[in-house]
Amino acid sequence: MKYLFKIALRNLSRNKVRSFISILAIALVVMIVVFTRGLILGTVQSTLQLQFDNQLGHVRILAEEYDTREALLSLEYTVDGIDGQGLELMLSDLQDIEGIEYLLPRLKFGAMASPGDDIIQMAGIGVDPESESRYGGLTADIVEGRMVESGNEIVVGKGLLRKFDAEIGSRVTILFSDAYQSFQGRTFTIVGVRDTGLSMLDDTFFFLPLEMAQNMLYLEDEATEVLVFGSNFQNSRDIASRIENYFTGAGETSYIAQPWQQGDEFMEYFQVAIRIYDGIYVFFILLGSIVLINTMIMIVRERTSEIGMMGALGLKKREIMQVFAMEGAAMGTLGSLIGVIPGGILTYYFSQVGLDYYSHLLEDMDLILTPVIYTVFSLENLVVSFLLGAIISSLTGLWPARNAAKMEPVDALHREI
Repeated sequence: MKYLFKIALRNLSRNKVRSFISILAIALVVMIVVFTRGLILGTVQSTLQLQFDNQLGHVRILAEEYDTREALLSLEYTVDGIDGQGLELMLSDLQDIEGIEYLLPRLKFGAMASPGDDIIQMAGIGVDPESESRYGGLTADIVEGRMVESGNEIVVGKGLLRKFDAEIGSRVTILFSDAYQSFQGRTFTIVGVRDTGLSMLDDTFFFLPLEMAQNMLYLEDEATEVLVFGSNFQNSRDIASRIENYFTGAGETSYIAQPWQQGDEFMEYFQVAIRIYDGIYVFFILLGSIVLINTMIMIVRERTSEIGMMGALGLKKREIMQVFAMEGAAMGTLGSLIGVIPGGILTYYFSQVGLDYYSHLLEDMDLILTPVIYTVFSLENLVVSFLLGAIISSLTGLWPARNAAKMEPVDALHREI
């Protein structure tokens, strides 16, 4: 086997230009795959995190009727505990369920303000400051000021602050309807500014203490939803199943535990897109491997008489095939190794500076997508991309190698090239 490998390596230098072109083709496609995988992984992680923190959690607990009326921000169907015994008691029970790490009760409601001549339509979200600070998703996006603590305090999105023409410490009056459909008004002090980079969120939402929201909406110890987080978002279905079992055991049928995969129609398409991208990586490498296949076919044609001589000297067909297969595998492996280096450098660069190439398109879209993508630079990406390139290019070289091995020595020696 060792001497066959030496023959294969020596053959690479017989036509340096052709070998170089084949290696370069593999290197380019592997570089593209490294960067593309980093870009897609970055998009997936950032988008999922935005969805988790703002809308879905890993699992979301809500009233079944509320699921169909959420767009109206209805206050009719809330989560008020088992048999209406209160949200806090239910949260205490849920915290003991295996896999649950964070429980974030939230109370959403519609609101408006008129600081000048224009009417600003908004959505308020009552949050538990302690739970939110422990989890950190909301507080991580606060770029000025601080998180709400108690009383008439709010954190507003950066775009909403601009609409208010206000600043930290300013007081704004917000109008809303309570649970009894009575029109109310309350004045709040802005204590923090949130910037997600997504206008859909920053121009619309403000946050206030959950207790204050419950008091002013007349929804004591209630919430419209509870976001549940485990140690890993991939365990969401298991956690949802355990929560459903808890509800069934308690005789509660009005609530549902919704894993993030089912929380938004967009997420279903998003998961399909991820699987499609996996196929695209393979397609790119197959595209580059066409050059390698053509090279190997040309090599076999040029060395027909040599193949006949090898057979006449006693090399078995399996050994002839191995020589050509090793030659193709050497070019594929070397090309993959070379391609990983610039691909890794490019991926690392954009993991630091980010890539903003479509944020302006999101301004008029009702989708929670990350506006700036930071590619994921990881050893796993480099290794997977290298293996994809090396294995696929090596496999594509087997067909020309097999054709070489099928030649009869007598025919090969007499064939004119």
